[in-house]
Amino acid sequence: MIFGGKGGVGKTTAAASYALAVAKADPKRKVLVFSTDPAHSLSDSFAEEIGELKRGVAGQKNLDGMEIDPGKWFEELKRRYRSWTDDLFTSLSGRAGMEIQFDREAMRELVELTPPGIDEIAALGTISELLDAQRYDSIILDTAPTGHLIRFLELPEVALSWIRTFMKLILKYQNVVRATEVAEELVALSKSIKRVLALLTDPESCEFVAVAIPERMSLEETVDLIKSLDKLKVPLRRLLINGVVSEDAAKQCRFCKARRKGQLEVADEFCKKFRRRSIELFLAPQQPHEITGAKELRNHFSSFLPFCESE
Repeated sequence: MIFGGKGGVGKTTAAASYALAVAKADPKRKVLVFSTDPAHSLSDSFAEEIGELKRGVAGQKNLDGMEIDPGKWFEELKRRYRSWTDDLFTSLSGRAGMEIQFDREAMRELVELTPPGIDEIAALGTISELLDAQRYDSIILDTAPTGHLIRFLELPEVALSWIRTFMKLILKYQNVVRATEVAEELVALSKSIKRVLALLTDPESCEFVAVAIPERMSLEETVDLIKSLDKLKVPLRRLLINGVVSEDAAKQCRFCKARRKGQLEVADEFCKKFRRRSIELFLAPQQPHEITGAKELRNHFSSFLPFCESE
């Protein structure tokens, strides 16, 4: 389950709430909540440090958590590539030739000019490895703000072409041991990307949950997101509209009442936009403060209400 949307719509809280609900509903089900958002707001949602791996999140034995910073992770990968290529060409320094100098500069440029979004999709390779190892029955993914992942999914061949170009240069020097190491890692990266792409477009294994807020700009952004997901054949069956003023608040405050009315009008527009699609819409009430800790996450999930089912 991939929770995605623009920044600030509450997707991390939604992902954390859902993960906890799934784990609690079936104690025998092994669940992982995984974040590629460099802000590491998953730790904030659970009110405990998640880090690279935390077992028994929120006191739930069958719920693990992972937070990965794709940018930091990929910078480390690029650092290794720089080191490998520098070592490679240092070992060839006694050989003359414009071609060797050209290849050195080309590799340096390739390391710097990595395609946007490849960091996040490469980090998602961790998920495909976990699925292959059958360590988890369910994985709930909290993505960084949608743009990077969608942009990558729209142009996967750009990333694979980047890897192939790097490989061609490396294999010219395959008799050098360090070059072989880099080639093997590039092959593994390419396979990982292809596995993730196959997973994300498999309706039996994957579902994207769009998260929005009841504002017209968010509506238009969600329309664009869903068009992109349709084009990419990434399955989307549920949409959560977060931050709706509650009925209780509307009864106590004229401004709140007017705001809720306007929000529900926008929610109706969401319904009209997706009326002919088999997308379930849910509303989640605005909370008086930031949602943190297991109890508040459970309450938040229980507040998700189906909307416009009759449509």
